[in-house]
Amino acid sequence: MKNLIPVSLILIIALALFSCHKDHDAGPALLVGNWTIVSDSTYNSGIGPNGQPTGKMYIGTAADYYHFTANGKLYVHEGTFLIDTADYTITNDTHTNYKMVNLKFSYLYTYGATITGANGAFDITTVTNHSLVLYSRGLTPGGIFYEAITLRK
Repeated sequence: MKNLIPVSLILIIALALFSCHKDHDAGPALLVGNWTIVSDSTYNSGIGPNGQPTGKMYIGTAADYYHFTANGKLYVHEGTFLIDTADYTITNDTHTNYKMVNLKFSYLYTYGATITGANGAFDITTVTNHSLVLYSRGLTPGGIFYEAITLRK
């Protein structure tokens, strides 16, 4: 009977520790599949105190998509100005505590230019069976840049 109390206590502590463990693979399974683009919004703060802020919002069409495969590939078609092929991984963003999709582009065609070897990262701010919101921010030579991409299945 004396041994039962310490063993029970150890089991309760172990159960509490392991039940709080986060599943780091929960996000990627929800990403896999075809997503249609609802919108892709960008904002740039402008350069210095006299720089003019700029922003754009692209509204998706039936031909636009983000296709995440189970083997870590992403294919994007957005209008006539953005066609991407990238490898993706999912990590945790240590600054925001969101899951993050990291992109390594093998092919990126944007606004008439072809770029190879580019990288990007987006926080996954919303992911459900039917809704995905990706958010990116960074400091560029043109000022602070933000992008929010809203997708749906």
